[in-house]
Amino acid sequence: MADHRSPRVNKAMMARFKGQTVRLIGKVRSLRDDIAIVESSDGGEVEVKVPKSFQADSTYVEIIGQVADERTIKMMGHIPLGDNVDMKLANDVVQVWHDPKFEKVF
Repeated sequence: MADHRSPRVNKAMMARFKGQTVRLIGKVRSLRDDIAIVESSDGGEVEVKVPKSFQADSTYVEIIGQVADERTIKMMGHIPLGDNVDMKLANDVVQVWHDPKFEKVF
């Protein structure tokens, strides 16, 4: 069976995942045409290329998409997370995801 994991990342990690599908939790800061500016869990600013029909359903979203470069993701889908997310906790989850001690969990 093929491995279809999409790792959770923050802005600081994006360069390592160029061309790969990832998940990024963030706060939607602005939306204009087909570009959303999202603050990632580590406080970095990420540009997300979204479909023209995209509307932010909530303040916080999980973006599923392909990393184009160290600051840009092309969105394939998203999950609305509501209007109150503990971004420190979200960033801690990202860090644990990549910790070798937990490689068998994720």
